[in-house]
Amino acid sequence: MLYSTARVVTDRPHRYLKQLVSHMGHKVPTELDEERGSVIFSLGRCLLVASTAHFDMIVEAGAADAAAAVEDTITSHLLRFATKDPLVVDWLPLVRPATTEDDGALLALDRAAWTAGSGLPSTRVEERTAYFNERRKPESHLVAALGGQIVGAVSTHQTTPFPEGAHVFGLWNLVVAEPARRMSIASALLTAAERRVGAQGAKKIGLRVLATNTGALRLYERHGYAVEGRHVDEFLIDGSYVDDISMGKRLTSPAPGTV
Repeated sequence: MLYSTARVVTDRPHRYLKQLVSHMGHKVPTELDEERGSVIFSLGRCLLVASTAHFDMIVEAGAADAAAAVEDTITSHLLRFATKDPLVVDWLPLVRPATTEDDGALLALDRAAWTAGSGLPSTRVEERTAYFNERRKPESHLVAALGGQIVGAVSTHQTTPFPEGAHVFGLWNLVVAEPARRMSIASALLTAAERRVGAQGAKKIGLRVLATNTGALRLYERHGYAVEGRHVDEFLIDGSYVDDISMGKRLTSPAPGTV
């Protein structure tokens, strides 16, 4: 899947969101509530989320031309309503490579989004002053941004230095800000991470997730990751033993004669 986004600044975000979704509902399936709506085309879909002084639009489609067609349709219909407001619609990739300038935003995101169910408390004992370090580098990270604000991140690395395992990459540090959840951000990051490692020669991608992180487990399963191992009572967290689950996904079909 491909994902793109546009943030539209306006003092009437809810009005435009409801007007656009209601209008498109005469042509294609739609969903609408107080804060968000979605428009579902045969080529893809557009999610719209309203905030105080803007609304975000996220397009999800299977190919670049399909994404462009959805973007063009949504933009043209939206601008028809904006006879009094000079709305600006600038579509950008939802996910991009991280840079050193993202350090402060990623540090703040990491602090805000961490929970005891998703990570080890001992990793929070030492207060870090920077996100990137010798082990955690910008070139291994992807970030998701809405309106220039980083709302998610993920990193990928080869899991072993040995040439026999050069085809296996690991996925780490997938995180999405609380206000940006339920907006396909995690799915966009996963898709982009798989595309990136595939371009680097990966045939398989793996990850580890705590058994208490049920939301992440459901996300990975939806994206085709299967449980490959369960490390029972691997960690003692807040007085309770927690299993660590290993999951993996083949990025290419196995060659004939292999399993």
